[in-house]
Amino acid sequence: MNYLEGIEIIQKYTAGSSVEPVLQFVSSVPYDGDGFARALDEIGGINRYPDTFVGLLSFLSFLLAEKKIVSDLYESALERYDRLNQHTSKRKPTEEEAKIKRTLTDFILKVEKVFEVQDLTDESLVKELNRFVSESNLYGITENEVKNLKLSTKTVALVESHLDKLRESYYQYKKLRSIMERLIRIADYILEDAERMRT
Repeated sequence: MNYLEGIEIIQKYTAGSSVEPVLQFVSSVPYDGDGFARALDEIGGINRYPDTFVGLLSFLSFLLAEKKIVSDLYESALERYDRLNQHTSKRKPTEEEAKIKRTLTDFILKVEKVFEVQDLTDESLVKELNRFVSESNLYGITENEVKNLKLSTKTVALVESHLDKLRESYYQYKKLRSIMERLIRIADYILEDAERMRT
């Protein structure tokens, strides 16, 4: 994992520019999924987040991976909704079709709200990472030194409220994930029935 390359990407970020290059780098940082899932529950009680640079990047990578899973389910739900619309464009939807369309719409909107919060929070965190990297004078730092780099007390204080928001998003994703999976399965059964009716 090339953290020095990541520091360069974070340094290049400027207010108003896209956070995507930084988020792409962060997403490639390895993390311990089970460890973070357990730690998140504990953080709820003790309210402590990673206080090292690499620890914070790993934590953000874990949260972005959760978002990606729900994002894929969101795309699948949209695709099922479009297909149901096509099936019912020239006829009245059955009770089941109407119900699943309503429910899919409700949960698609719920996911979009969580994405909105996370997108704003990601942007705020990238700004704080950029500030930390800029203020830390990391010129000539080695890869090993990066791995042991502590966040400044100021940075820890500034990122905490943003990490609280991401923790809330994580729990929303966990809840929405199982519901979306179930809705997609139900939509698939209903679509299969609709296909049979057409043949």
